[in-house]
Amino acid sequence: MDTASLNPFLTTDPGFWGDLALKVLVNVSPSVQWANKVAEPWLGLPYGVYLHGGRPRRPRTLTMATTSPDDTLWYRLQVFAALHSDQQCDAQPGSGFLSKLPLDVRMMIYDLVLGGSTIHVSAGDNHSRIYHFICQVPDRITQSQIHGQCHQLTTQRPSSNPREQHTQATGLLPLLVTCRQVYSEAIHTLYSSNAFEFTQIHTAFRFLTRMIPQPRLSAIRHFVLKMAVPRHPHLNSRTKRDWNDLFKLFSSEMSGLQSLHLTLGMLESVKQTIRDTSDADGALWIKPMMEMAVDAYNRRGCKVQLVIDGVSHDLIQIYRSTPVGHTEIFPEMRMDGACTTLHQRIRVSLGGHG
Repeated sequence: MDTASLNPFLTTDPGFWGDLALKVLVNVSPSVQWANKVAEPWLGLPYGVYLHGGRPRRPRTLTMATTSPDDTLWYRLQVFAALHSDQQCDAQPGSGFLSKLPLDVRMMIYDLVLGGSTIHVSAGDNHSRIYHFICQVPDRITQSQIHGQCHQLTTQRPSSNPREQHTQATGLLPLLVTCRQVYSEAIHTLYSSNAFEFTQIHTAFRFLTRMIPQPRLSAIRHFVLKMAVPRHPHLNSRTKRDWNDLFKLFSSEMSGLQSLHLTLGMLESVKQTIRDTSDADGALWIKPMMEMAVDAYNRRGCKVQLVIDGVSHDLIQIYRSTPVGHTEIFPEMRMDGACTTLHQRIRVSLGGHG
């Protein structure tokens, strides 16, 4: 076991002592308002507490169903590769659905029942229950101003308690709690066959780091995130850490992503910093985004779209249009060139000089 997890004073996190000092400053100061004002420039990005706060421990490992003679070779390999024998389900010969229909047919049924939707996920605050709504206009998912009707026309179903009575519920979650075997077979479909859209930082990162078991993150295929960026990503060591770790989450844990649509809402002070920064220097905070996008595209054709101040930037298109040059000798040249180009486009779109 990691000794740092037992004793926080042995931690190797370079930001730990700085974070502790800021908390002490706020707690012991006679003027909390003044202390918060002093500490503000040194804080990280709003989602940092979720990325570095530690995940809750699961009482058991993930479960999937026992194989049967009719199961496909693909399914047998899945079970063999991912499961502990003591976490498999018992066969259910009394269920016609589970015993008479082959797995391939059951998977098609799960996809029809659970998949094919764009799902808005939201919560009142960072302690409230998380709710989901089925999007009524999924082809216009990036136009946030038109989605009020989704909340009005769709039955509100609390994702954390699917057994509650909702007469108009279409059954995204009740199906999953019928029995362990159905859950085991269908849960992957819930994440992989739908697109998830978030407009709140606390909801998005509670969902990703507190609600979903970490191994399930790789099942998510389509993700839309609109989030505020109150400080420049490279303002200080904490913002750099949080910014880099955000794209590590997308690249390493959400390794099944096929599309990522990221909208950043920036304060005027952040925009002015970007306008005043040279493109060569600005490329440093662009690089984590571009590296994640290129790696995901090379692995599985993932498309990454970045929207700032209403202007959309296709990261892969920018990278592919960057001259190759002498990348055989200096492989970083193309990446650096793409990052510089993207920063220039963002800077100009925010009113900077061309």
